[in-house]
Amino acid sequence: MIKPDLTLELYAEPFAASGRYYGFGELLRPRSGSLRVYGTDGTTLTRGADGSVQVTDGTDSFTLSNPDFNVVDFRSNLVLRWEWRPGSTLFLVWQQNRSAARPVGDLVNPGRLWDSFTATGDNFLAIKIAYWLPVP
Repeated sequence: MIKPDLTLELYAEPFAASGRYYGFGELLRPRSGSLRVYGTDGTTLTRGADGSVQVTDGTDSFTLSNPDFNVVDFRSNLVLRWEWRPGSTLFLVWQQNRSAARPVGDLVNPGRLWDSFTATGDNFLAIKIAYWLPVP
């Protein structure tokens, strides 16, 4: 708060997450909890240079796209509120949304939060004026 009739509020949320998948498989039977893990039981599992996974079962084979990921996001709101007379208020709002994703899946550390500030994103600016009309 700058003055009772002039305030500045900031909300900022940096976010970083990653995921690395392993232990690919399939259910042995419908409605069962038993899993046939690829790379065992006569199947082979090969990772491609792009992170995709190729599964070979005898003469059959198929490819799973790379499920690994790294994501960073930054969301912020800055609100300036000025009440120039009782009931009459001006709001100036700046909102920022930034995000980036990579198909890597390496471990997230606190430094990754700083990457969210340099990601590409959108900026929004909004102005709202509320004017109180005195009624005699």
